[in-house]
Amino acid sequence: MKAPDDLYIASAAAWVPGTRPLDEAVAAGLVDAEHRDLGYDSIAVAEGVSGPEMAVRAGRLALERAGTDGHEVGLVLHSSCGYQGHDMWPAASYVANETVGRAAAGFDVQQRCNAGLGSLWLAAGQIAAGFTEAVLLTTGDNFAPPWVDRWNVQLNFIFADGGSALLLSGQSGFARVLSLCVGADNSLERWNRGLEPFGTAPGRELPLRLRDRGVQHAVTPEAEGSWERFEAGLLDTAARALDDAAVTTEDIARAVVPHIHRGESPENYELLGFAEKQSTWDLGRRVGHMGAGDQFLGLEHLVAQRSVGRGDLVLLVAAGEGFSFSAAVVEILDVPDWP
Repeated sequence: MKAPDDLYIASAAAWVPGTRPLDEAVAAGLVDAEHRDLGYDSIAVAEGVSGPEMAVRAGRLALERAGTDGHEVGLVLHSSCGYQGHDMWPAASYVANETVGRAAAGFDVQQRCNAGLGSLWLAAGQIAAGFTEAVLLTTGDNFAPPWVDRWNVQLNFIFADGGSALLLSGQSGFARVLSLCVGADNSLERWNRGLEPFGTAPGRELPLRLRDRGVQHAVTPEAEGSWERFEAGLLDTAARALDDAAVTTEDIARAVVPHIHRGESPENYELLGFAEKQSTWDLGRRVGHMGAGDQFLGLEHLVAQRSVGRGDLVLLVAAGEGFSFSAAVVEILDVPDWP
């Protein structure tokens, strides 16, 4: 959809822990052969800090950068991919209380790696409808054992820990949102479910066996043509975002894409029509795939490094198991002086 005229990004922020060199992890026997040549140099690994705690740190920084205490924020959308520190617990309520206070409504968004950018689409409607002046969007995950083997759990990427945040405003900001689109192909959800029957209690798999589920599904008739359907969903969502903003790929200065890498062509930015230097892979290779947080992290990176200037257009794209897709086009109005 074409975004409302007054929809701005007031700030973006991230909290990323120290990184572990991939060579060190390989030497320690943590990384299997399939994950050693994906192009990563290091991976962000947190010790003893939960996803919601990292989200709070990022959220507070986003408010500080916007010069606000969050009084105008009526909604907090917290996105994550995995365990949030407690069972049957609303992480979003904690994140909201620790950032903007007791009165803002907090909701958890669980659409895997599409949740962060997807929450931007959800938040835009709340601002356009007049329900709130601003929405704080956060993400946070710690992909720690024994819950998950971050190094080998899924094809084409290694999970990174970290938190990110974005403050969406109906008043002002350093960037204006020109368009927002979402898409889905729900027929692909079984790639992450496999063939095992549904359970009624958690903890049956430690660590998670996501690749095994995919192997189970790959031999079924339903799996035929899956890559083509995934690619079509991703490209269609991005194309609609560009069309709604009345621009083309040639008009886009930088593309923020998931920090997923095959180590061979075509990479996701190439599928979308961009060169590596236009993507945020310079960041992704140093931190890994931060689940739902790559897009907010990537946008912050471009601004903090002054890799974008006034008038530049940035395309943000996300995809998450299910499968769902999101895309947004934003125009840089100013480049704030963030450290």
